[in-house]
Amino acid sequence: MNDIARKSILFVDDEERLLQGLQRMLRPMRGLWDMEFLTSGTEAIRRLGERCFDVIVSDMKMPEVDGATLLHEARNICPSCIRMVLSGQAEPTSVLRATQVAHQYMS
Repeated sequence: MNDIARKSILFVDDEERLLQGLQRMLRPMRGLWDMEFLTSGTEAIRRLGERCFDVIVSDMKMPEVDGATLLHEARNICPSCIRMVLSGQAEPTSVLRATQVAHQYMS
């Protein structure tokens, strides 16, 4: 498939085992999606400074830079990027913070 048609997706979660599971599960999509997997919000912000992605999927609760902060920065750096939260955390305060900067919150 032509690289121009491939969608770029950045997955960010501090739980490396979860990211490895996502990589295995999404392996069949490699021909359609250009995927990167990072273990920290700090790494993700640095990477966004180098390249914009079509989609960012982030965990909410991470050390140093949490998901809401990461997605806020992503909105500033890459405004056209679709921002999503994939989190086991469903506390009302966290959900409210995320919905201000994310297009979708999946718990």
